[in-house]
Amino acid sequence: MHRVKDGNDEGQVQLWRLKARIRTVKSIGDELERQQVSLAGCRDYNRDSVREAVGKALELLGGAGSIAAPGESVFLKANNVIAAAPDTAVVTHPEVMRALVREFQQVTDRVMIGDSPGGPFTRAMLRRVFGKTGLADVAEETGAELALDTGVAEVFLPDGKMMKRFTLCKSMMEADHLVSVSKFKTHRYMNVTGPVKNLFGTVPGMTKFSYHSRFEDEKEFADLVVDIHLASRPAFHIVDAVEVMQGEGARSGSRRNLGFVAAGRNAFALETLVLELAGLQLEDSRPLKAAVDRGVCPGEPGWFDVLGDDRLKLSIDDFQLPSRNFFSERLPARLTGRLSRHFSARPDPQPDVCTGCGRCADFCPREAITVKKGVAQVNLKSCIRCFCCEELCENGAVRIKTPFFVRGASG
Repeated sequence: MHRVKDGNDEGQVQLWRLKARIRTVKSIGDELERQQVSLAGCRDYNRDSVREAVGKALELLGGAGSIAAPGESVFLKANNVIAAAPDTAVVTHPEVMRALVREFQQVTDRVMIGDSPGGPFTRAMLRRVFGKTGLADVAEETGAELALDTGVAEVFLPDGKMMKRFTLCKSMMEADHLVSVSKFKTHRYMNVTGPVKNLFGTVPGMTKFSYHSRFEDEKEFADLVVDIHLASRPAFHIVDAVEVMQGEGARSGSRRNLGFVAAGRNAFALETLVLELAGLQLEDSRPLKAAVDRGVCPGEPGWFDVLGDDRLKLSIDDFQLPSRNFFSERLPARLTGRLSRHFSARPDPQPDVCTGCGRCADFCPREAITVKKGVAQVNLKSCIRCFCCEELCENGAVRIKTPFFVRGASG
């Protein structure tokens, strides 16, 4: 058992009870038949427009009824990693979630929505995050159940590369069908985040940071993301790529309108499509590259069919990726040492924005952050460049500082 703060008014410490439901996952790469993905243009988050686009993306692949049956439970897992407003392009937009709830409610009355944000995995934390992201409003308006269960389950992946046993969120694992509703955006550690990495959010709360600490090498962490994705056994995926974040994501980038939603049963095919539409290469997604290298999915083009809107009309060629860590992309973390610390991007708390709340220090997997005189300070000798502090700072106080010549090399 782990001890966490419950987050209630009394601040009592309660046991996080591991009422584990044991589940063993089949071998990886067991479903490599030709896939289908769907694409539907959606220029903004107007409710009617989103409902039409989401409905089209589902219907092209058989509709919600091809995923779930009457009486079966469906968990719609958003990207709600932090308490961010819907218009920040950081979280899955609530209109996408609302449209999906309505689609699945035509099939079953057992629809649950939620996520496991970064930070303490408590009901108080979940309520605060879901209230800010708009997910709580979706639940209230549609009657969907808001996932506030903080139980966990042990899941086994016999062929896992980095780990073979995982602690994941029980409510997600116990659902008959887990549907991933990702947000496409850039990500400092994995380059981009989308359908594949969204299932890292099945890891509860602070357990995420322990995994970050164990696998500080970017390539190893990408393999861990693939392991967790496979272990969670999602039934279906839809990606919100209407308004996305480019550049120095996952918090400090700029918003960009890509104008579509896409769906599919295979996240690796879906992520490949999204990268193509953004004018990116397979290697630009570290988790997707790891999956290809392991044989989880093909690396050559043409292994899936795209149904729906014209790809050419929705494609761009100037999507901005984060600045690169020259050394970590070429050498294992244990060899880069001081070179990477001095010549790579680094978190840089801003004194005029930082409130000294200390949350970044609590979340840091390597305890590299302290608060001195009301401002967060980063020990660069201990920092592993996971950028959890930047992603999870609700005040936007942690910026990414990149050496000038590194910016030039990556541009």
